[in-house]
Amino acid sequence: MRLVSFWGKGGVGKTTCSASLAAGLSEEGMDVLLLTTDPTPTLSDVLGFPLGPEPSRVEGFRGLWAAELSENAVIEMWKERFGEEVFEVASSFLPVERDFIDYVARAPGIADQFMLYLLYEYWSADGYDLIIWDTPASSGSIRLLRLEEEFYSHMNDAVRMYLRLKGFLERIRRGKRDPLELIEEWRSIAQGIMDMLSSDSHRLILVSIPERISYLLTMRMRKELEEMGIDVWALVVNRLFRGCGCDKLSRMVEIHERVLEEFKASFDHVRVIENADYEPVGREGLLRFYEFLRELV
Repeated sequence: MRLVSFWGKGGVGKTTCSASLAAGLSEEGMDVLLLTTDPTPTLSDVLGFPLGPEPSRVEGFRGLWAAELSENAVIEMWKERFGEEVFEVASSFLPVERDFIDYVARAPGIADQFMLYLLYEYWSADGYDLIIWDTPASSGSIRLLRLEEEFYSHMNDAVRMYLRLKGFLERIRRGKRDPLELIEEWRSIAQGIMDMLSSDSHRLILVSIPERISYLLTMRMRKELEEMGIDVWALVVNRLFRGCGCDKLSRMVEIHERVLEEFKASFDHVRVIENADYEPVGREGLLRFYEFLRELV
């Protein structure tokens, strides 16, 4: 186990589960990197510690590092890492100016894709015992990544033919990198990320609440992930109402129990967390919540 990720629709408790598991495992002696790529992150609030796009040691925990990868910060990091390469490839066969880099950086999906690349870099560097990833509220970025890997494969063939016809080999001899090498490098990175997510060292955990719509969205997300070769390890059913004596909540209790049975019939590993009477934030709250997740991974 090198990577644990939490998936689900917004508001089901992914960040709480991610932070609690990271806090608990770090207290047990592991060096843990906790990353959130949620476009509206709340990880700083949950941990009670200010975070930025670069990993920082979280005070009050034994071996915990964390980072919030906001969209604006990620776009600037993308420009620094890939901007020149994209411009070099595009300018090989299109009359573009340097502001093309800013245009591409703001394109839909670029920030999501680069967040996956950063995750892959941390995973490849092997600098932590475990990485815990608090994902955005969809699997859309993974679908884009799969399409991207296939696109690069086709683009490689098409661009090779074009460059031969246009005689760009002479330009390359004057010192510029072969655009085909860059395209192949991008394809290899995209494939590497997919291999990471589908590997045995990754444990993907879905998080849901025991309501019908959440159940349907969870099952849909599971299907999408498994179609891309990414298996679901376990399910957390969060905020379950059970045994409440209040008449006004009796109907909710019935709904929760019925949906819970549907989840149990669909998943091999289900962890149920009843609605808490405390707020799972800060060191004390997160470690208390961790008791529900201790045996999950």
